Amino acid sequence: MKELKDIGCDLRYIPISQNSPDENLIKDLEPVLSRQDFHHNSPCLKIWHQHGLFPSYGKGPFFGFPIFELDEFNETEKFSLNYPDHLIVCSQWAKEIVNKNNTHVVPLGYNDAVFKPTSMPSMDLTVFGNFGKFELRKGHDILADAFHKAFQNDKDVLLVMMPHNFFLDQKETNEWTSKYLPLLDGKIQFVPRLKTQDMVYNIIGQIHCGVFPSRAEGWNLEALETLACGKHLIITNCTGHTEFCNSDNSLLIEMNSGKEIAFDNKFFKSGVGRWNSFGDDEFDQLVEHLRFIHKKRKEGSLAVNTAGIKTSLEFTWAKSSQKLFNVIKENS
Repeated sequence: MKELKDIGCDLRYIPISQNSPDENLIKDLEPVLSRQDFHHNSPCLKIWHQHGLFPSYGKGPFFGFPIFELDEFNETEKFSLNYPDHLIVCSQWAKEIVNKNNTHVVPLGYNDAVFKPTSMPSMDLTVFGNFGKFELRKGHDILADAFHKAFQNDKDVLLVMMPHNFFLDQKETNEWTSKYLPLLDGKIQFVPRLKTQDMVYNIIGQIHCGVFPSRAEGWNLEALETLACGKHLIITNCTGHTEFCNSDNSLLIEMNSGKEIAFDNKFFKSGVGRWNSFGDDEFDQLVEHLRFIHKKRKEGSLAVNTAGIKTSLEFTWAKSSQKLFNVIKENS
């Protein structure tokens, strides 16, 4: 919204859910927050789940911007996706899944005023980072076992995780953490949810490599922020983050085991839609990538990820906002 304002958009922001932005951004939101004095023929952009793109505000052209992870839609989602005049998605992968006319790719971005390149930590410890809420989809059932297998004979490694999930109760959270603590005793650090992007940046600055063994992602902003900071990346070669992750800037886990019905009995229960299977082959790739980064760090040859920095510069919020503005202007 800040970048859209800076290029001259007259905005009104109507939150759908809980409104709790970064406290450093409040001043940029206050002039547009919940003002209803928009012209009824103004275009409406709704950024929301694929099942809830209706209703819209006003009578102007309606642009739906869904962010989704799976490769199929149920009947409610199909109805919802047919409601807007135009759809905007954040990756070419998503456009191919939607497979509809009037669908435009507008990649999301990151805050390049905060997430800037930083040097590799000089400590005698290889630090890996995983950022994203506890969820089966994100491969958190895999990560602990892979980290343990990779480094069961090494003490100079650390896994930093920021896994807070609003939708889990304390019992469910404890079930996740109990999977990690016995295996990675002394090699893991849990970071609670942080209030500002600057705090997140400070954590990313302390790691050498991000690791994201995800079965499916709509975008994966944390991975992009990790690249922007010049850190290395171990990540699955599938779904939304293929828009910015490639063999030049990341150690890719090739998803050779096919797909499976997406089911975790929590967030995905319908049986409609698939995600990528994480089998023995993918597990072994993850272990080898972890060991490779550790070896390079111990040799003193783990340099800043310049390819990742170069890629990230194409995905700033300024560039995303300009593309979004152009799509809306050209189709209104």
